[in-house]
Amino acid sequence: MTLNSKVIGLIAGQGDLPPQIIDRCQAQGDQIVAIAFENQTPPETVSSIPHIWLKLGAVDALLTYLRSQNVTHIVMAGGIKRPSLSELSLDWTGTKLLAKMGLMSLGDDGVLTAIIKYLEEKGFTVIGADELLDDLLMPQKCLTTVQPSETEMNDIQIARQVLSKLGEADIGQALVIQQGLILGVEAIEGTENLINRVQSYRREGGKPILVKMAKPQQNLKADLPTIGLQTVEQCINNKFAGIAVEAGKTQILKQDEAVALANKEKIFIFGF
Repeated sequence: MTLNSKVIGLIAGQGDLPPQIIDRCQAQGDQIVAIAFENQTPPETVSSIPHIWLKLGAVDALLTYLRSQNVTHIVMAGGIKRPSLSELSLDWTGTKLLAKMGLMSLGDDGVLTAIIKYLEEKGFTVIGADELLDDLLMPQKCLTTVQPSETEMNDIQIARQVLSKLGEADIGQALVIQQGLILGVEAIEGTENLINRVQSYRREGGKPILVKMAKPQQNLKADLPTIGLQTVEQCINNKFAGIAVEAGKTQILKQDEAVALANKEKIFIFGF
């Protein structure tokens, strides 16, 4: 998707998604600037475009920069480690926002929804990364030569039911299942650490499966579940059977490379 004369403000976190957005915008001739956060955003992510470095909580400076660059559309992409209250560098506007919305008492989805609402009230249009990267979302099919077995499909169905219930409580987007048993549920540590953590719980026999899906109330403009080449590499290294994710609501980064590696190592990537 091209946004023609509009100016995109990228609120950049960690991971492969922000660089992909920058590359696509530059290739299409879209104007893009970035907001990078100290101790969060990798410097190389934003080095090729105009950007500003801010501390988390510096709302006045963020708004001033966006307006100075004539930003019309905002996209939030990449992981941001959620800070404690003591780690925030709140200015007066940030303090008022925190008090008004009770951000620290909200779950991740509540926080993101509140931030999006605030930015939209300030006149910006907040868009999802998938509006810039048309080929970002997982299709409803198996992308790999290897496909889930009947037993593995049963595990995936169990995982979907569990994640749906957990999602209602704003807990995690992922879990690992093996032979009908939940080995671990994603919490604040993220998917990478979940995969490592469950290794001591795995059983003999069938291999584990990583399953990811969006929470029922999830704000898809800012926090789509994500897998990519790194996820595939980690599942291969930990001898997983494959990865199953929700189609249409999961981002798959570096898709061609991820699928090629999965095919080479004979694990599946399945969209349900």
